[in-house]
Amino acid sequence: MIASPRLRGVTYGVVAAAALAATASQLGTYLPLGVIEGNVRFWGDTLANPASRFITADIFFVFLVVWHWMLGEARRLGMRGITWYFLGSLLIAFSATLPLFMWHRERAMRARGETVTGIGGWGANASVLMVALACVAYTWRAWPALG
Repeated sequence: MIASPRLRGVTYGVVAAAALAATASQLGTYLPLGVIEGNVRFWGDTLANPASRFITADIFFVFLVVWHWMLGEARRLGMRGITWYFLGSLLIAFSATLPLFMWHRERAMRARGETVTGIGGWGANASVLMVALACVAYTWRAWPALG
């Protein structure tokens, strides 16, 4: 785990921006269709094959559990604006909204005098770095202008 709260905040921001770039890179097909037709086509495509159905179901269930946790944390810490995280998760991208929530949560915890703890250690940091590199590689490959 990153020890510095400031560096963790920057990291959450970078992750949110990268997630937004990765997801936005896939919207070129849907945006010209407009809000209604674009959504109809998008959700139809999420059911197009077993792989897309798998990842869609997986994300829905992760969202269900994490959203429940987010609501509890927001209530416990007296965080305002939780509705914006929910709307952002549904209308923009959960992968971009969750890091922003984590940054807000840390600020709320520090304001209450609570410390943020994590698993830390070289193994945890190495696994996070490997996932981060895989995400960067995917984003680079998925972005039409870069690929």
